[in-house]
Amino acid sequence: MAQFRFAFLLQLAIDQREDAARLMQAAQAAWLLARNKLEQVDGFRHEYRARLANSAQTGMSIGQWRDYQLFLAKLDGAADQQIFEVERLALEYERHKNDWQSCERKVKAFEALRDRHNQAELRKEGQQEQKLLDEFNSRLGRY
Repeated sequence: MAQFRFAFLLQLAIDQREDAARLMQAAQAAWLLARNKLEQVDGFRHEYRARLANSAQTGMSIGQWRDYQLFLAKLDGAADQQIFEVERLALEYERHKNDWQSCERKVKAFEALRDRHNQAELRKEGQQEQKLLDEFNSRLGRY
């Protein structure tokens, strides 16, 4: 059977797909981690607001009120930064996912070429075997 002449390119495409898959998985992990951090910050903000409401009902000084408000403003800023980071990482994950899909399409195309090549080679071998059998049978018929 003749060797598939694009075998090197197929292997290269497979290697690129594996690299793209690793990058996509790393980007997804970073994105999920950032989402978890955002959920933690949001939970902490909610908890701190509940404490503020509870403290406000029981009475607090103006200094304590101001401290709560300053800390809540810092938490809001941290949440805004984390939202930005989650969105950035989501876009990065999508980019890596698109790269992986592109590599996957390339691998599938080379695999289809390889499969067609193998089928053609099998047909050719079958035809050669049939030709040899026909020659053998015609020689047997002569004797």
